[in-house]
Amino acid sequence: MLKEIDLERPGGRQHLRGALRDGFFLVRDTVPASLLDEAYAFLRAFFALTPDAKATCRVAGGNGQAGYTPPLPQRTGKDPAPDWQELFHWQAPLPARHPLRLRYPARYPDPYFPDHLVPGIGSALRELHTRLLRFQHDVVRTLAGALGAHPDYFTDMLQDGPAVNRATWHPPMDQAPSQRQVWTVEHQDVDLITALPRATAPGLEVLLDGEWLPVEAPSGYTVVHVGTALDRLTNGFARAAVHRVMAQPGQSGGRLSLAQFCHPTPWTALTPLPVPDTDPSPHRFATLTADELVQRSTYRTHHLTP
Repeated sequence: MLKEIDLERPGGRQHLRGALRDGFFLVRDTVPASLLDEAYAFLRAFFALTPDAKATCRVAGGNGQAGYTPPLPQRTGKDPAPDWQELFHWQAPLPARHPLRLRYPARYPDPYFPDHLVPGIGSALRELHTRLLRFQHDVVRTLAGALGAHPDYFTDMLQDGPAVNRATWHPPMDQAPSQRQVWTVEHQDVDLITALPRATAPGLEVLLDGEWLPVEAPSGYTVVHVGTALDRLTNGFARAAVHRVMAQPGQSGGRLSLAQFCHPTPWTALTPLPVPDTDPSPHRFATLTADELVQRSTYRTHHLTP
């Protein structure tokens, strides 16, 4: 059973630390349910477009952070099957002369919204980004105190960070190119934390104490999980969550979900933060910048060995 956190009454330090040790927890939501429903309605309309129409929404240089990504082709040989999903990404723009954008242009592509195909989608998705990011900043301020840090410790490194939103459409399994049940293979996110509002159908599973547990965000809650950046920042105290998305036997229809990935600014040095009142342990990780961690993770993901 996942621990629950109410941002107005978060509970004691031990409760929050237990949630971080699990890597997954539920947080009472501050994003209006009506806004989430509106965003899902627009995204359903977008993913229902023809493949040719959606293909026009691919963004050159978007680097998986802007615009549409179609399903990957089926792999062969010993490589695992790709995720069975279509994606749409967006984030807030930075000014053209912002030093982060000049230094890390690949992390800050211009957002793209297909309002010419789905009128009104851009306004709804921009508002959802703003509300979700405010929610995530509230979450990290709450978690900072449990780790012995200043409330602004994490929000400072997130200021102007590339917070990326992802809408994922998992098509019905009977349309998959081969027999399978996995929509998204098991993985960890490379950010600080990830917010996962309620999806339109079951499927999310988390690995907790060696067991896969189904997790759904009930009404009024968002699932939040720990990414590898926070894992490194706490010398492994907060555990980067392992998760996947699985279709259940006999499950019909597709699944639409949303996630917001809360990344530190690329130049942030992920130096381990000492957690007070815990047994001291040797440093497990060398210091990397947040951008170096992303680059390494991307390389390892796309250069799999048999």
